[in-house]
Amino acid sequence: MGILLVYSFWHVTPSFAIEHTFNLNNYTAIFTEPLAYKSFLLSLRVALFSTVGAILIAYPFAYFLAKRAGRLQLILVVAVAVPFLTSYILRAYAWRTLLGENGIINGALQAIHVIDRPIQALLYSPLATGIGLLYLFLPITILPIYATLERIPDSYLEASSNLGATPARTFREVILPLSMPGVLVAAVFTFVFSIGEYIVPSLLGGGKQLLFSETIVLRVNSDLDWPGGAAMSIVLIAMTLALVALVGKRARKAGFF
Repeated sequence: MGILLVYSFWHVTPSFAIEHTFNLNNYTAIFTEPLAYKSFLLSLRVALFSTVGAILIAYPFAYFLAKRAGRLQLILVVAVAVPFLTSYILRAYAWRTLLGENGIINGALQAIHVIDRPIQALLYSPLATGIGLLYLFLPITILPIYATLERIPDSYLEASSNLGATPARTFREVILPLSMPGVLVAAVFTFVFSIGEYIVPSLLGGGKQLLFSETIVLRVNSDLDWPGGAAMSIVLIAMTLALVALVGKRARKAGFF
């Protein structure tokens, strides 16, 4: 990490030689060069899409798992963890089969006459990347929320009901506030993993619209600009560490850790 930081302040010449002179040009270029800036914004949008989508899917499932599953709880917890036993590259390839022009989703939509021709935008697009990331990190999103909901005593819910609160009000004023530390931790995990992911965008994005991680690889391998790639990596790392520190502090105050 120290070497990476030092490299980020150096400069590459037109002949691809690295000059060991201190400058901030690599950092300013991230927000002034169209390719780097647009890929950074696109990565933020895709990561936010996958994070919000994963939270919306994970929360109801985690609530059922913690409060309603009964004897099925252990089986469902194992089912959530099972995808970790499979290579995530294989799982990403599976989405290429699902989202392709001749894939299952397009075929099903055509079979029920919802569309006349395959939707090309399903695959090799930011949407496909977001869906792939959402699916890939959904188990990581479920587990922290489940752990938080599991720790909420049932007596709190009974007390709320005895005091005349409706189930909706109990959820809004008791369950949701007490589960927010787990939601925040899950959101940070999903966002951090999504914004730094490289394999899934490469497989499902098709290289048409590069994410920040892909731009870093392009900068290093094709342009041979190691200092530029190092600066982009440092910005990404600094942002994720700041998020982890911020949410970790709040989660500790709430007693999650």
